[in-house]
Amino acid sequence: MEKTLSLNCDKFICFVRYMIQAAEKKRCVAYVELENCFGLNHDYVGFYAGRLDEYCIENKFPALSGLIISSTLCQPSHGFDWYQEKYKKSWGEIISECWKRFHVTSSREKQSKNFSGLNGKIIKFVDNC
Repeated sequence: MEKTLSLNCDKFICFVRYMIQAAEKKRCVAYVELENCFGLNHDYVGFYAGRLDEYCIENKFPALSGLIISSTLCQPSHGFDWYQEKYKKSWGEIISECWKRFHVTSSREKQSKNFSGLNGKIIKFVDNC
């Protein structure tokens, strides 16, 4: 019997915010870090990463899931290939877009802009799933 995966709204809000913070700090995040931080198994991290891509597309964000990497290979999983093929962008271009879009400058306005109204948008997204 195949297991059906579902999003936990509160956990997904934190997951999105965590990935935005990683982009702000110009860093990648290992699957195992997300597994430990959010109490998700590897399959669920992949599922959340896929839903994160959908969320990013819907909100015209760069693909934050490109920052999620294997700790052994230091690159995204094979599941990320679909995004690269669909949008004809290399992994490096995607990472660069994330860092450019979310990197925090010294202004307070820029530091809080990425999170303004974010919870409501994420809840709406999850409710439509």
